[in-house]
Amino acid sequence: MKDKETSSIKATSQTARPYPITPRPTSQTPRMGPRTFPPNILQIEENMEEPLDFLPDPPSPPGSPPDTPTPTHREGCANNPLNDLLVYQEFKITHSPGTLENGAVSSDLNSSIHAPGNAMVDQPMSATPSPPPPARVQTAEEHSILAHLVLAETNRLVLSQNGVNHRTVLPQFTPMPPGGFPLVHMAHSAQIFDHLDDKVLRAWFQVEHPKFMVRVFDLPAKEIAEKTAITAERIRASIAIIADYIHQESPLVRVSPPQPKGGRGAKELPTGFLVHSVSEEIRNLIVNQRIWSSSDITFEALPFNCTQPPELLFCLSEFTTSDPELVRKTVTDVWSHDAHRHDINDIFSQCGFQDDELVYKATRDFIKSIRVELLDFKITGGLSAPRFNIFATSPTNDAKTWTNLRGYLHLLEYPTGLEGRGIAAALFPCQICHSLAHPRGLCPFPHIPQWNGPKLGIRNTNSSSRQSGRTRGGRPSRNA
Repeated sequence: MKDKETSSIKATSQTARPYPITPRPTSQTPRMGPRTFPPNILQIEENMEEPLDFLPDPPSPPGSPPDTPTPTHREGCANNPLNDLLVYQEFKITHSPGTLENGAVSSDLNSSIHAPGNAMVDQPMSATPSPPPPARVQTAEEHSILAHLVLAETNRLVLSQNGVNHRTVLPQFTPMPPGGFPLVHMAHSAQIFDHLDDKVLRAWFQVEHPKFMVRVFDLPAKEIAEKTAITAERIRASIAIIADYIHQESPLVRVSPPQPKGGRGAKELPTGFLVHSVSEEIRNLIVNQRIWSSSDITFEALPFNCTQPPELLFCLSEFTTSDPELVRKTVTDVWSHDAHRHDINDIFSQCGFQDDELVYKATRDFIKSIRVELLDFKITGGLSAPRFNIFATSPTNDAKTWTNLRGYLHLLEYPTGLEGRGIAAALFPCQICHSLAHPRGLCPFPHIPQWNGPKLGIRNTNSSSRQSGRTRGGRPSRNA
């Protein structure tokens, strides 16, 4: 009989609550009393008709009482009999044991990893909304890191490619030696445009950039005038090879030949060719390497401007020494002499310097920039007759100022105590590179490793082949 009563109590409890955490509809008639529940449970379960809530109630604003009564902690549950364990566990799951300090019901959702990150909690609609938290100020190191990350892909792309001025190695051309090719010194900044017809020069001015100038090695002006079209085509073919190295389908390069001032009967002939219809990348690559030497043609590429005066001033001879440092000290002493320094100041004062202090500084910098280069000339019998090229950097780009300064310094004498008195000697262009700094026999280009251009003592291929059928006396050879 006892076992049957116990089973009846469990069956009645399960009928009233089919699942421990399933809320009962309000329309269902509550069942309570000593037949179903023990007396200690009935005292707490006085409000069973209200639906159960499994989420915490919205918190009330600070300083106001909660909207719903907070359940009180139940005491004495630990002493329930064993046969009421099922009912006690069901009731314990339904109600939270305590509340938070601000009146909100404690819940595991507050500590969940899915809970929102801000500390703001839901408030009743009638409550005044709390002001948003102040925006966080980004630190300098955070800004720096984010700025670099934005440009990270660009930096990786830059480092994975060759630069525009990367040393180009093409099998057809002589590679650039360490330190670059020797400089080609001209008489003045615009020498590449010398003896060019005015109408042609104005037409070249109107050609859009990118464009640059070309001067062919070991090709006299007379031969350029006789073979203008052929020379222009050879230049175009060589530049097309370089352009195809950069752009596989580059547009057709155009080369405009020079025309002399005064027509075919002119005594002075131009030597510069205009290259245009090229990309800026191709122009920069060709002009920066400057010298392009192949077995077919060798040329120098120059920018279409004359912004910087040449550094070569003149050449001194009549010294009995081969010491460049002694000659440099002699030139410095002559220019620093009070009378000569005063004249140099007067020349610089005419080119637009604002005050005397700038004029004095220009003179000092000019004298400090003196550089001397030895030319080991030989005369009959192998005797040494040294000459010295005098270089200096101009503090101004004014053409008239530079011309007057060079003319003045060219007329001075440069005496020494024991090594003779130096005087200016005439300069003649090299037949290979057209530089005024040395004769053909002292041209430095044929000594460059893997040089494909003209050699010392040998004319260009076209000239030699044209004259190969004649002997030294001018008569046809037996094999002709």
